[in-house]
Amino acid sequence: MEEKPTLAGIEVANVNPLGLTAFALTAFTMSMFTTGLLPESVSNVGLAMGYFFGGAGMLLAGVWAFFARSTFGATAYCSYGFYFLSYTYYMVEMEKDAANPDKTHVALGVFLLGWTIFTICMTIISYRTFRALFIMFVFLTFDYFFNMVGAWADSKSATKAGGWFGLMAAATALYCAMSIVVTDTWKEEVLPLGHYKG
Repeated sequence: MEEKPTLAGIEVANVNPLGLTAFALTAFTMSMFTTGLLPESVSNVGLAMGYFFGGAGMLLAGVWAFFARSTFGATAYCSYGFYFLSYTYYMVEMEKDAANPDKTHVALGVFLLGWTIFTICMTIISYRTFRALFIMFVFLTFDYFFNMVGAWADSKSATKAGGWFGLMAAATALYCAMSIVVTDTWKEEVLPLGHYKG
């Protein structure tokens, strides 16, 4: 995920901090509600983050990653950008279908099952990037898994567990983003990422 794209022979900035920060702050905001640390009455701020920073921000990062010839980055940023957009849209629509809670919970469980499987695949692939990113994906896998179980079984405790893993994934993603920014700015690796050496 370290390639820098060029445009007309000019090297441009590394897009990874944008994608990672968009993910980190959006996951942090949404996880604050699933853990119960913030009340549902102010959850609209999570929807705004899902649409604009997590959704649009990651999509922009993903498209730019194509120019950087980063297959992993483009796949991850675009996929999770679309995830935040679709999840946020579903949350809004689910409120309109409150009369059928069983149907909406099962549907959300199926939706999250797909993302759990995808994230497991991305976790395995990320092992050969750098350790901090791999750890972030491990946390994210547990986040999706417990949220999937929580939705499917209508279990608040499982959903809350997923929220805590979401917070850990968000913290690790932000660490990765800041490490890249610091390294690029200070020209030395102050916050180690643990690059894979195979």
